[in-house]
Order: sequence, then C-alpha cells, then structure tokens
Amino acid sequence: MINAVMIFTPRGELLVFKVFKSSVKRTISDIFRVQVINNDNIRSPILTLGSTTFHFIRTTAGSKLWLVAVTRSNADSGAIWEYLYKLNSLMEVYGLTHEDILKDEFIVCHELLDITLGMNGLPMDTELSSVIGKMTLKPAQVLTSSADRSDILASSVTTLGHNSTPISMPKFLSRNSNRSVTQEFESQFSPSNIPWRSRDIKYKKNEMIVNVIEKINVLVGKDDNILRAYVDGTIDITAHLSGMPMCQIGMNDLSTIQGGENAHWTNEDRASNRDAMPDVSGDRVILEGSKFHQCVALDKYNKDNVIWFIPPDGQFELMKYHVSNNLNLPFRITPQVTLTSHGTALSYAIKLKSLFPRKLSAENVVLRIPVPPGTLDCKINASDGKCKFIPEENCMVWSFHRFNGSTENHLNAQTVPTQSIASQSIKQWTRPPMSLDFKVLMFSNTGLIVRYLKVQEKNMHYNTIKWIKYISAAGSYEVRY
Repeated sequence: MINAVMIFTPRGELLVFKVFKSSVKRTISDIFRVQVINNDNIRSPILTLGSTTFHFIRTTAGSKLWLVAVTRSNADSGAIWEYLYKLNSLMEVYGLTHEDILKDEFIVCHELLDITLGMNGLPMDTELSSVIGKMTLKPAQVLTSSADRSDILASSVTTLGHNSTPISMPKFLSRNSNRSVTQEFESQFSPSNIPWRSRDIKYKKNEMIVNVIEKINVLVGKDDNILRAYVDGTIDITAHLSGMPMCQIGMNDLSTIQGGENAHWTNEDRASNRDAMPDVSGDRVILEGSKFHQCVALDKYNKDNVIWFIPPDGQFELMKYHVSNNLNLPFRITPQVTLTSHGTALSYAIKLKSLFPRKLSAENVVLRIPVPPGTLDCKINASDGKCKFIPEENCMVWSFHRFNGSTENHLNAQTVPTQSIASQSIKQWTRPPMSLDFKVLMFSNTGLIVRYLKVQEKNMHYNTIKWIKYISAAGSYEVRY
C-alpha cells in the first residue's frame, strides 16, 4: 500500500526516509522538495506524477514538519491520511515533531514506523497504548534524554495518564461507529439514485444465478516453456428477486483474506465450496484491473473487499478481472512433428493430456493441427475422439464431445503431399501454432471461488435459491512446434 515514508523539515531537509518496497529510490525526495515544498501554489494534500502519488500533511505542533507517504498503486487515500495523522499524534507523544529532537532520536522514529507499518507498507497497529507497549523506549525515557529541551516539549507532549486526550482526526476521516454496514450502504444507494432497478418487481420464486466465467490465454513455445499465460474473467449474474434486495458476495481474493470478513465464512460454507471446487486450494488470488457494474458500492469493496450491490433485474455483468499469476492450466499439449525420410511429408505424434481432476470433464474439445500447403490427405490414427483432415483450412481437426479429467490421448498422423511439392518448401513452411478450444465446468483457472453469497430484502424476508457455476473456457490456447 505505502511504498515509502518521508519526513522533511519546513525548509525541505530530509530527516527520515523509510522504504517498504524497493521500487522507490531515495531520489524521489528531490521531486517532492521541488514540486511541493518549494512550490507556493500547492493547495492540495495529494500530488500524482506519473505512477507515483504523494500524500502529505504538516505536523500540528512543534516545527511543522512534512509527513509524506509515497505510493505507486491505486491505494486508499483516506486510509493513508488516517495513518499520517495517527503517526503525527504518536510523534507528538514522543516529542518527535521538533526538528532538533527528531535528528537526535531518529532511531525512535524508525521504530515507530516499523511497528505501525507492516513489511508491505500496510498500516498495522496505530493505537497509542499498544504502540507504546511494543516500543523499546517509553515516552518518559525520551523526554529524560532531552531534558534540556523541556521548555520546547511542554507545549506539545501529551501526558499518558487518565486525562490524556485521544488521537484527533480530521472530520473527513472520522468514522461513525453507531452506523452499521447495512445503514451506510442504504444511505449511499437510496431509491432515488438507483436508475437500474424498479421498486415494484415481484417473483413467486426468488433466485440468483452466479456464473464465474474465465477465459484462459496461453502460448507455449517449442521448448515446452510457457511464453504467455493470463486469464480474463467475468462474473455474470441472473437475478430474479423481488423488491429491493441488498446482496453481498465474498471471494478469496487477496484483500478478502487479509480483511475482517472471515467471520462470515462458516465451516458449512467452506465445506460446500470445497465440494464444488475440488481442484482449488482456496489460496489468495490477486485480481488485477477489476471493473464493476454501477450497482456495486465501490467504497465498501475498497474497504472490506466485499461486493455489496442492489442488482438490476435479469441478466447483467457484475465485474471483470484479469489474473496473470499462479494459474491452473486445464490441458497440456505435447507435439512432435518431424520430416519423413523422403523429406516431402510431415509425421505428427501428439499427446493431449487433461490436468483437471478426474471427477470433472471438458466439453467440445477441439484441437486444430495445421498441415503444410499442398497436402492432399492425411493418414490418421487417434486413440480416442474423432480426427479428420479439412483441405480448405489446411489443418486436421481432432475433436472430443467429452474429455474426462486426468486422461491422456494420443494422435499419430502423416501428411500425403502432392507430387509437385518439394522438400525445400516443407522446410520453409512457417508452422502456425496448434490451437485448442474447450469448456470445463466447475473448474477455476485462477483458483477464485465465491466464499459466500447473501441476499437480504428487509421488507419481504423471502428465501432465495442460489446457484454458483464456474466455467473455464479457451481464449487463445496455442502451442508452437
């Protein structure tokens, strides 16, 4: 979340530079000094330059130091400012908001940063009593070592007795603890600003169908190394629900695992999902470039990583996502293509193996195998499925109506060329890649699963029939040979 934290004097001297991600270099401080500290026209507490964003505040006491957080991702600005203000209050307790004291006690400041921020730059523990309990030095020890500056500290250091004041926050960062998540959601989506749904919808049978559709794109090189692999996924929903239902979907993406929504996952929920998805371990999945339908409350997703929404009636696309790491490949193609002894024909030996569990099966599996121009026919021997030569497309098509999991099939074929074809033309043939098409039900290429699905309609209180289906399909699944 936070790549680095910097603390400057009012004149722009860098006092503290703490890096949490190696993508940020120390020279970034010069950019902030020129663009913000030395610029009298800066009025906003945030500055974005290219892929780098600076969030900054001034300390409320002492020397008016600059506290700066550097990010290089789409981070939550409210959470970052909240952290900076709490860091400011913690520094006041230790008297570190004064330039001279911070120079002498910079190790204390680094320890504060280590305790309040995790290794990946996520705010961890910022509660005053908890942080002090973890610190090597207590505030009294810091004040004693700086006794000659007691007159400076008197105006800014807060005592830690019963009369100590809580950490103050700006109004725009304060939270109303008396409001439930549902109340906050209702306030954001009042009936007047829900143009995608009518209030008078009624069904005898209320049901919601969730389809997690993933198209996997793979390119395998001649040496059997994966050159490219990524998944473009969508979550499509068909909703036949009465009234104005509020829905929640929780998944096993990275933020959900780290968040506090695990309390919603009962043992029954976990068991049912494992039965439906036997190939998935339930590990964290990093979603990239997610895009949502307008019905989704984005602030709730950014905060808790739970998808809250009031669905449109009928079928719609809830979200799109992209995943490029830790993919489960459904098939492996091992081709061996060689020249015959005469040098005018090609011999094919192809192994097609399914990598998904045995209890699952793929539908409409089609492997297209290019052949050289000038091929009259092909002599084909397949262990299973149907394979035929299509002259107008210059390819063999090996097809299966159903392909079971953990199964291996073999194809041996030899091209029959025209008499005029020469061995030189065969050698110069560019060999287009083989392409595979398929569809596998209840298999996830990314490991993404729906942990829970909740539907609530506060006025009707009906029971909802819920269906969740996972579909893995081929996008561009190609193998070079």
